[in-house]
Amino acid sequence: MKIHWNAESAHHGLRAGILLGFLILILRLLATGDMLLYIAPHLLIYVEFAAAGLSLLAAFQAYIAVVSLRRPAVLCDCGHDHDHEHDHDRVLEHGHDHSHEHDHDHSHEHDHGHGLDGHSHELPRSIGKLAFIYGLFLLPLLLGAIVPNSALAGTLAQNKGMNLGGAGWKGGGAPGDLVELEGEADPDVKRLFKTSVYNKDYAKLGVLLYRQDEIEMKDEWFIEKLQAMNMFVDNFHGKRIRITGFVYRESGLAATQFIVGRMAMTHCIADVSPYGIIAESADAARYANDAWITVSGTIDETSFQERKVIRIDVDSVQPAKAPGVPYVYPDWNFASKI
Repeated sequence: MKIHWNAESAHHGLRAGILLGFLILILRLLATGDMLLYIAPHLLIYVEFAAAGLSLLAAFQAYIAVVSLRRPAVLCDCGHDHDHEHDHDRVLEHGHDHSHEHDHDHSHEHDHGHGLDGHSHELPRSIGKLAFIYGLFLLPLLLGAIVPNSALAGTLAQNKGMNLGGAGWKGGGAPGDLVELEGEADPDVKRLFKTSVYNKDYAKLGVLLYRQDEIEMKDEWFIEKLQAMNMFVDNFHGKRIRITGFVYRESGLAATQFIVGRMAMTHCIADVSPYGIIAESADAARYANDAWITVSGTIDETSFQERKVIRIDVDSVQPAKAPGVPYVYPDWNFASKI
């Protein structure tokens, strides 16, 4: 078998290598769980489909590269006329002299840029252009391989600002439009959690939290719990609360205050937003920014940037280990699970 070393096979081989590199990177992130540092869990299925597609594309490019080694990648099966003349003088063994001339007029002028699929895919001839094009794919692949995977915390909070969950009357409804929760037997609880029809889901969650001896801010419904408590601040005075998160400080806080925060992701790392609760402690200066701690205390209220929000009067702080995946996720259907 004759092997034709040509640029076409080299390019297809390089493309197959790049696609294979991205496939390996994705599979590694999926296997280690680090993919969840970049996307929300509900998007993993799409990444798995993408990995399957990359494997097929890589195999196809590798196949073309191998085929190109066996024969020239540029094939012409177009039936155009070619100019050539033949003058053959042959004397066969039995003595006959065969002399013939034939003239075939096969002329064609076209640019041979046909690949295996019959379409024109002319490669750039400038080394600089080729380096730039392949560099666009090789650079992110290289960065993905050498840059350690890490979650964003205080740095992103500084850029976006901490969301303390002060919802107010978000969703509409003037005080005269308040309604009571249906299915709630206790009239006092009904009165405490009157709200607009748009906020009834948060009122239901608020009732659930109100009846707990200690509110634990776990990953599940973290944002929703924060929203519910800030919507009904007065109802939670003196309630016990426990929260784990990173330490963050923002301008406008007192020297005795800091924020215990978490990063919330809706779809991917591009939409990550910080959420948290102000904590009040005489020992606030002891806790370094970005350090993970578990705070216990009682709920009070404070005003921050002209908004009334909950505050934790701290009575216990313990160091905590940062979770492997430090994000919390919104649950749009939380009310149906209460």
